[in-house]
Amino acid sequence: MKALTFPAFRNNGTAVQLAEVLAVIPENDLVWSILEFNGMGGTPDNLSMDEFEELVRRKPGGLMMSWGELKKLSDGFCQTIDCIVVGAKTERDILNAHKAGDDFSSCEVVLSAFDSTEWSVWAHDSELMKRLAAVY
Repeated sequence: MKALTFPAFRNNGTAVQLAEVLAVIPENDLVWSILEFNGMGGTPDNLSMDEFEELVRRKPGGLMMSWGELKKLSDGFCQTIDCIVVGAKTERDILNAHKAGDDFSSCEVVLSAFDSTEWSVWAHDSELMKRLAAVY
């Protein structure tokens, strides 16, 4: 299935936030990981954004968490410049994808933001892709 790509900013100049993209995705029991992040806003454990970004980079499979943890964390971000966030059935799927040169075909959902210019989303679930396309 082809990825859905859309601008990171709306016509009125407001940014599309990670939390807004996640809001289109139904509650789930996937394992989620932030593999790359550059942005602004609140972070866990009162880390500076630089410390948070380094934490994400340092972990082999990124910063893994549950759906609820990801949603809560994303609510604190006020801008996403660059990111790669994936959802998979198991942690192993995420680790294998990362080891395979970021071949995320084994993941269920892939969300990425590029240079504050565009979002790209992809999911195995065609119904989820339809929901995302209807919003973006």
